[in-house]
Amino acid sequence: MSKVKLIIKCLTNISFVCYPFIIYLSLRYQEIKLAIFYLAALFILRLLTLPNILVSMRWLAKITAFIGLSLLLSSWLFSQHQILFYYPVMVNVVFLITFGYSLSQPQTIVEKFARIKDANLPPKAIKYTRKVTICWCLFFMLNGSIALITCLINNLYWWTMYNGLISYILIGTLMVGEWLIRQQIKQ
Repeated sequence: MSKVKLIIKCLTNISFVCYPFIIYLSLRYQEIKLAIFYLAALFILRLLTLPNILVSMRWLAKITAFIGLSLLLSSWLFSQHQILFYYPVMVNVVFLITFGYSLSQPQTIVEKFARIKDANLPPKAIKYTRKVTICWCLFFMLNGSIALITCLINNLYWWTMYNGLISYILIGTLMVGEWLIRQQIKQ
């Protein structure tokens, strides 16, 4: 990967994680149009520089970028900054649909990730990946619901705190918890 692509990837990833704080600061300092322009440029860069990843994850990255661009454009056209609050909700919905749909397929999305490390998963591991996929579906439902509530109460501070901090702590906790459980199961 070239240095330019690596810098763009790092910049876009950091910015997307900081999305709630970018919105918060832009509204606080009345620079929402600047934030919309900046985020739109990042979403476009994201579309142009998507890494070689699993097809399903590449699709997820594209659809979330298009959703982000759509919300930014709608917010700009209608001068309604509240539209921007719905990006975390939509991301959770897209992930829920993707993970949920994979449950109806021979391989779940979690199994596909697991097969990157070990192509020959035993039946017990396949069953486990299905349970992990269900767990992530439940997480996306809960996280998306809380994100929606933060949009509906229309409190910028709580929207930012939940979507920019608390939800990431919950994601990290789920990932670490699942990893710990997986280590115990392996033994």
